[in-house]
Amino acid sequence: MNGTEGDRLKIYQALAQEISDKVMKVIPYNVNIMDEIGLIIGSGDPNRIGTYHQGAVSAIEKGAIVSIYHSDGASQPGVNMPIHFRNKIIGVIGISGDPNIVGPFAELVRVTADLLINQEFLFRERRIQEQMKEEFLFQWVFRCEAYDAAILSSGEALGINLDLERKAIVVKGRIRKEPYLLEQEFSFRLNQDSMLYVVPSDSDLIKRIEASHSHDGIKIGIGSHYTLVSKSVHEARRAIEIVERMDLPQTICVYEELKFIDYLTNKDISFNEITDFYKELDENPKGQELIETLICYIKNSGDMNAISKELHIHRNSLAYRLQRIEVLTNKNPKNFMDLFQLFTGYILYKMQKQP
Repeated sequence: MNGTEGDRLKIYQALAQEISDKVMKVIPYNVNIMDEIGLIIGSGDPNRIGTYHQGAVSAIEKGAIVSIYHSDGASQPGVNMPIHFRNKIIGVIGISGDPNIVGPFAELVRVTADLLINQEFLFRERRIQEQMKEEFLFQWVFRCEAYDAAILSSGEALGINLDLERKAIVVKGRIRKEPYLLEQEFSFRLNQDSMLYVVPSDSDLIKRIEASHSHDGIKIGIGSHYTLVSKSVHEARRAIEIVERMDLPQTICVYEELKFIDYLTNKDISFNEITDFYKELDENPKGQELIETLICYIKNSGDMNAISKELHIHRNSLAYRLQRIEVLTNKNPKNFMDLFQLFTGYILYKMQKQP
């Protein structure tokens, strides 16, 4: 079924037969359901399906109930009522029998048919809306170009604000229960074992995901936040890939913490946040002190006594300098992975620095 208005306002054979079957459980008369041109598409008498019903044609033309009292070959006695949906006749429901006898059932039959039709069309419209959203999500999360007016408009129509900065969260593996989503949070299945969540940058979805799964075999990749969400999707997937290839133990794979590994294997990745840090430090005496402290820390494998002795400073002063480095870079020199990033950044800065 496509999404045109004409298709949405059409009774299909399965629905027509369902209406006929349900009504006939209530009344002891044959019920026929005709489409918008008078063709019988649902009936208690299978032999009549696919034939035209002249009484239905008359009811469509007049837009009113038509009663037939005598059989003329093409039609049998009965009452035929137009089925209205959103001010449009979309079919006819007919009750076979003497109109004087079956007529009193007409209102009951009409109400039953209306309920079933409205229920079906609401379900179809909801399904169309979900399909449209899924197609849009697919285009959105993999779109590499800047958002143009068309995609912004489509997003707005679906209630998706594309101006928000968002982060991507990829869950690889099975979780016991899907986390509930808040406003402006969306989910999309990437493949059989991976689920993508696109959420505002300040979302706490990670807590909700952690509360709904055991850690066995689960990897959660988290990208940085961008307006162009495809960048974050790439980072979240890449974070999981790096952790799996490196056999790292963590369940939560934050790309920002693993970016330096990506840099080592992909020279298109920028490492400016670390190299810029060294450039700023190198331009003032206090900063040069921190660089000297870090290099001495690396050279002495973190031996605080040896470092203090070489730098001629107290251990408390050394601890303060290391704390300053952590505050400025968000990297803890006492953590091996963070120290590796700091040292990699230092090497890059020295190698890129003009002589």
